[in-house]
Amino acid sequence: MSEKEERILKQDAQEVNLNAETIREMKIFNAMRNGVAQGKKRSKRRFYSYGAGAVLAAAAAVFLIFFPIGLPAGGTDDFDPGGSVQAASTKSWDDFAAYRNQPLHNRLVADILERNLVIPVRQSATNKGYRMDVDGAVTDGRKVYILFSVHNDTDKEITPADTKIQFGDFEVPYPHRGAALEMAYDSESRIPPGQSKDYIYSTNYPGSIAYSKDVKFTLILTETSDQALASSSNKYRTGLEVSFELDPARFKDQEHTLPVDRTLTVDGQKIKVLQVEYTPLNTYVDLEYDKANTKRIFSLLNPVLIATTGSQTDKLVYPGRITADNSEVYKDQSQATLVFKHTGLNQPDSASLKIAGISALEPDRMKFAVDLNKQQVIEAPTNDWEIVTSKQEHNATEAEILLRRKVTNLFYYTDSQGAVQAEYIGASLADKFTDAKGQVHERTNRETALHNFGGTTISSDGTGMDEMSLFFDSQAADYPQPLTLSVERIWNPILETQSIELFSKK
Repeated sequence: MSEKEERILKQDAQEVNLNAETIREMKIFNAMRNGVAQGKKRSKRRFYSYGAGAVLAAAAAVFLIFFPIGLPAGGTDDFDPGGSVQAASTKSWDDFAAYRNQPLHNRLVADILERNLVIPVRQSATNKGYRMDVDGAVTDGRKVYILFSVHNDTDKEITPADTKIQFGDFEVPYPHRGAALEMAYDSESRIPPGQSKDYIYSTNYPGSIAYSKDVKFTLILTETSDQALASSSNKYRTGLEVSFELDPARFKDQEHTLPVDRTLTVDGQKIKVLQVEYTPLNTYVDLEYDKANTKRIFSLLNPVLIATTGSQTDKLVYPGRITADNSEVYKDQSQATLVFKHTGLNQPDSASLKIAGISALEPDRMKFAVDLNKQQVIEAPTNDWEIVTSKQEHNATEAEILLRRKVTNLFYYTDSQGAVQAEYIGASLADKFTDAKGQVHERTNRETALHNFGGTTISSDGTGMDEMSLFFDSQAADYPQPLTLSVERIWNPILETQSIELFSKK
């Protein structure tokens, strides 16, 4: 990483409050959600990689894998990988030895590979001196993993910039929420001349389309010169495209679905458990939030799935999540899926789900209303925010309000790489705000970074601190006050332990 990139990333980390939602995925490059289009949005939002993000002492190691990002572009939907030629891979086949011989950052893929579930693909694409070898892939019709390598046979350094994926006739629309591109075991994404790197791509299989065996995977590479990284022109980018077959019904005989149709009620909010699906890759619990609920549910706290067969009991904890926020699977907030690890007890005698509560809030409270001239917070989503008055030491302007709050009762989940992470506690703010006369304005970045302020810090004792700047734009103090800013997501735990039996043969 160059000194210039490192300085930009540090500045981004100091401004993490402007887009705290991305902290949940700060440990991994999620190119497909924001992609190279992120660069075009840098005036409004930043993709934060480290620094003021979650400082976590959790049950698993954390791998910091940074990709250079923020390339200015308008997305990948219109990118044409012209010149890409596909052929059978000439790469020496070693039965995934390169992936097996080194500890993979992605623990879930390491387990899948260890159980010999990854299917060899062995197709390659070449273009302008670059070669991508798709070594293998696997799907259970819900999650998709692709293992591939890139070889640079030119005299220019390159790095992955973005991807596209198509299932049958359906191309996943940009910005590919829920997809992730990561180093297999390396820590540097840049590929010098004459060298190769191994990668793992993962995404959700779109639930609304008919299953198709046909997959088209496109990787977009970019040169790494300052000119190339700053340019919005595709002349610095090269596409590599490989089509192959991947059967989403391959594990059909090994999958087992338990229809449930049971309801959890927490704080008067109803959560219907639709079904539990066991596959060789994961265990999925599909949920539906009652549309008559009076609160917006952000997450379930500490879900535990318990399966029992005879004298054997498997307790699954810390699930990942598939929601409308992080995937293309769901189109609204009424549905979600908990993704637990694989279990051998896929036809249990009984199964139950236990939770410690929910994080939720009434929709009409999801906003900040502030008077910048009086430096007052008139309305806030929760009552635990305090105004930080030492603005000067943090390099804050007069036309913003610094806020801080302490949080407790933290819980944990497993991220898409299999590492245990603390529950997301930051507040995600909208891109637009409204003044007292109803005029809508775009939020912008502050011109200089805050100093030692912003983001989320999480301690090992289950407590945390969230710091945030309510910065609107440089002219905001001149607008009719108060200003109203919507909150898209916020940590508001409601502790109420509930447990229901999902299935029993007795």
